[in-house]
Amino acid sequence: MVRAALLLAALLAAPSASAAGLEALSWLAGSWVAEKDGLRSEEHYMAPAGGVMPGMHRTSRPGKTPSVEFIRIVEEGGTLVYMAAPVGQSPAAFPLTEAAPGLAVFENPAHDFPTRIEYRRDGDRLTATVSGPGKDGKTVSQSWTWQRAAGVVP
Repeated sequence: MVRAALLLAALLAAPSASAAGLEALSWLAGSWVAEKDGLRSEEHYMAPAGGVMPGMHRTSRPGKTPSVEFIRIVEEGGTLVYMAAPVGQSPAAFPLTEAAPGLAVFENPAHDFPTRIEYRRDGDRLTATVSGPGKDGKTVSQSWTWQRAAGVVP
């Protein structure tokens, strides 16, 4: 019940920047890739259409089963909501709390981890940072930085 109340409060407090709808986040569209030490990380977003902006994240390493997360950004109740669904888990909703050109911040304080998802785009680079409370109560974060995949048109 508390979790639902916190999510509703976050939805109601979302910035008016979401009034521009999904088109305001079209800068995320495209394929983004990074490779380091045999680890390949990818983030893919389709352009907004039909009220949804589908995406996915995949992390893979040779000889290992890839980690996959399905994402969709939708407009609900006048705000944009990032819906994350890692394989094997129920989807979690993160309402947009901050938006600017090349910046989108989604937060859900009732979620275990992460509670905050931030995207920043700088030219052909996209960085995502997830953060939230760690086991010791201190904030922990993890970031990924990708380059736009060559030959892919957003």
